Amino acid sequence: MKAVYFFPLGILLFITGCESLFNDRDVQNPPEFEYLIQDISAELDLDNEQRNSARSSLERGRDFHPDPAALWELAKKLQQILTQEQKDSLLSRHFYIDAQIISEENDHHHGRLEHFNRMNDRIILLMTEEQLPIYQELIDTKMTLISDIISKYQNKELERESMRFEMMSVMEWFRAEMKILLTEEQEEIITMERGERDISWRRGRGGWGRLSQNSDEIKLAMQNALELTPNQIRTLELIGNTVKTELDDLRNTYIEGTGEISAEDFRLAIIFIMENSIVDREEVFTEVQQEIIEIHRALTLRFMRHIRWGRI
Repeated sequence: MKAVYFFPLGILLFITGCESLFNDRDVQNPPEFEYLIQDISAELDLDNEQRNSARSSLERGRDFHPDPAALWELAKKLQQILTQEQKDSLLSRHFYIDAQIISEENDHHHGRLEHFNRMNDRIILLMTEEQLPIYQELIDTKMTLISDIISKYQNKELERESMRFEMMSVMEWFRAEMKILLTEEQEEIITMERGERDISWRRGRGGWGRLSQNSDEIKLAMQNALELTPNQIRTLELIGNTVKTELDDLRNTYIEGTGEISAEDFRLAIIFIMENSIVDREEVFTEVQQEIIEIHRALTLRFMRHIRWGRI
């Protein structure tokens, strides 16, 4: 077993009536929307016109709930109606960060099969006596690393973007180590039961918005909010495909042990790939588009306070 280190930023919940879980009818506004509006209204001292405009924009995203794609229209509207002072407040450094929420959001956001946060109890029951202490060491190391990163951010040793990349590197390391640790049979059981838990959770909470798991529509929501040109879309897709290939190749090399990469080197390589990709992406966006993206990230952090992804 290698030495250990780690990677991170989705979503779910809404309460409607007695409708079938899998129908395509429009959902009602989830309560989390109003919680978010109340949060930002109090934080930014929104006037009535701003508050009503923000609420109307957020309602247009209900089909995506609980995915953060639900927040794109709100982010676009806030970019237009907030004063510079309000924007500065919204985008300022926030020191309260929940490590558990970050782990959950990351699992959902990156579409991984290994939603380990919600499957921890089942994983423990499936493991052998030899696997359990290794698993516990991985968990302890992951949480220690996350806590260290959060502490550095809170002490202003890391900027927000750097913190995100550090988190990502830890979670990617953890997933790679779990891939090494689990047998194929254990992975299959966890994947199957995770799906069953998702269905159970949705049945208990009323379901998801009809577009919340449609990756094409989620991508389109961002493109529409940012008003991306065809050339921008092509360039971003090229960058995204390149990053995915680099991350997959690195992860496979680490798991297979062919490159003799240490855990720390693996994590640093993740950060390097992501830092380069951000530089490439920022060259694509206009100043207004970049501001909308930053507002969307800030809203997502606040949204996470009310939506604990996949909790049963």
